Amino acid sequence: MDLIIRRAALAHSHEPVEIGMEDGRIAAIETNLQAGAREKIDADGSLFTAPFVDAHFHMDATLSYGLPRVSMSETLLKGIALWSELKPKLTQKALVERAMQYRDRDAVLRLGRRARAAR
Repeated sequence: MDLIIRRAALAHSHEPVEIGMEDGRIAAIETNLQAGAREKIDADGSLFTAPFVDAHFHMDATLSYGLPRVSMSETLLKGIALWSELKPKLTQKALVERAMQYRDRDAVLRLGRRARAAR
């Protein structure tokens, strides 16, 4: 193992667990993990959870602001209703075009950041 986190708490368990990590992934969760590791962390009962920041995004929604119209509501249910209105009208070609536009914009922003950092 690369890392073992000892005495960690899980939301669904009353017993502390030991978590073995290998290649950046969870390889084992046991109450008494019998393995060596290059690094060890004592969680001292701290909660072990998934990250609170979810960095994914939906390519189908990329650059879709204003389609079919701008929602003034800010409620989840009305946003879902608006999206369900748009979804049948989406084409694969339109999705790919918006995803490529997003990729291009991201590349320009990254280059701009690098240029500013190099100054």
